[in-house]
Amino acid sequence: MLEMLPDGASLRDHLADARVEFMKDGGMGSLRFTGLGPRKMDHELIAVRARDEDGMGLEISLNVDQDGDLFELDIWRVDFKPLLRLPEPGELKRA
Repeated sequence: MLEMLPDGASLRDHLADARVEFMKDGGMGSLRFTGLGPRKMDHELIAVRARDEDGMGLEISLNVDQDGDLFELDIWRVDFKPLLRLPEPGELKRA
């Protein structure tokens, strides 16, 4: 998803040291970036759509915090069931 953004390279550099934890989302695969102290979500950086292995729609958004750091990768499967597989980069379409 960062590849789809003109300034995504600067955030991509932070991924090597990133720590994440799964969010309590019923197994849909969302991740929260941790280890940066207290913070809150500020805005959605990019949103994409894709399909899960069984054809069910996925909405995926990458959100940043108040300082512009990666905050969460929010994955929502439209039927609220657990994610079967992460889509490949070529399957992502801008929302």
